[in-house]
Amino acid sequence: MSAFPGDYAAAETGIFWDIEDCKIDVDLNASQVLQNIKLTISRAGHHGTVSIRAYGDMTGHEFPSEGIKLNHFPAGERYARHSKMLEDIIAWSAEHPQPSNLMLIMKDTSPDFIEVVQLLKSKKNYMFHIVQPGSGFGRA
Repeated sequence: MSAFPGDYAAAETGIFWDIEDCKIDVDLNASQVLQNIKLTISRAGHHGTVSIRAYGDMTGHEFPSEGIKLNHFPAGERYARHSKMLEDIIAWSAEHPQPSNLMLIMKDTSPDFIEVVQLLKSKKNYMFHIVQPGSGFGRA
């Protein structure tokens, strides 16, 4: 079964990636990771538009100039980083048509994230995917 059933296969997908807690593998660069993310969701049945936002310490990473919005936070600024992620998830969901997909790539999903996910799922036609290190491709 596809991870993106029905209308979700062509729907826009917003990816929110905590690169501080879900670091880029030392064997890869940022461009390769972005390609891998897009390839993974394509193989899972998605063929719509993808927008990616990354949050964390960007020092030492060279991201492509297109296809990703970077949000730099110094190492250790977890609260500020997660607050910005939540703010951006809510803003993104308000700006994008339904149905849509939202994907969180993060280590720990705090109660605040779960609350926002549940609220958007109950009021809007969104499918959520949560990917955690070592968990593979997951759906909430």
